Amino acid sequence: MARQKLHIDELYEVTGKILIEKGYAGFHFKLVSDQLNVSRSTIYEYFSNKDELIASLMVHLMDTIMAEYDGLDHGEAPLKRLRMIFDSFMKYAHIHQILLFAPFVNREATATVKKAMTTLRQQHHTLNRMLTDVIDTCKEVGSIRADIPSSLVAGLLFQAIQIPKNRDIPEAEWNNLIFTVMLEGYGVPKGSAILHHEQ
Repeated sequence: MARQKLHIDELYEVTGKILIEKGYAGFHFKLVSDQLNVSRSTIYEYFSNKDELIASLMVHLMDTIMAEYDGLDHGEAPLKRLRMIFDSFMKYAHIHQILLFAPFVNREATATVKKAMTTLRQQHHTLNRMLTDVIDTCKEVGSIRADIPSSLVAGLLFQAIQIPKNRDIPEAEWNNLIFTVMLEGYGVPKGSAILHHEQ
């Protein structure tokens, strides 16, 4: 027998999992109701269509990310702050994967969707500005190269979540490797012995 009550956090959690597994096109209320053992009418009490649910989930997830970034120690050295932001990106990689579906949401579906997507756009702008500010400060103090556009550095940090994780390497070590490669490149350090392949 289907449950009559539903907690919004349960709904968000299952919605996120289905989005990652099935994508926007494969997402529908029946999948959600089956996994939560509730009727579809119970979900309709919260959201009138899938765009409302997905848009609401995205704002909720972005709120979670923004709260974490607001809690970062702003007294730290710029490069350490940048690393803390990167670690947070990796920690919430699944959230960022869900947010990638934003372009598929029908912004005109309802007034509720339109409002949520406007909020999401504002949140993303704030997050990007915060990240760019930290990158610019790193440049000013000489922690990273000043000749590389801040937008490129920010883009690489955002895209790092798409790199498949190596299961043989612990997560903290894996994150450190990615950040080190982004910071230092993957060329052989100057002064190191280089083996040349004979043609």
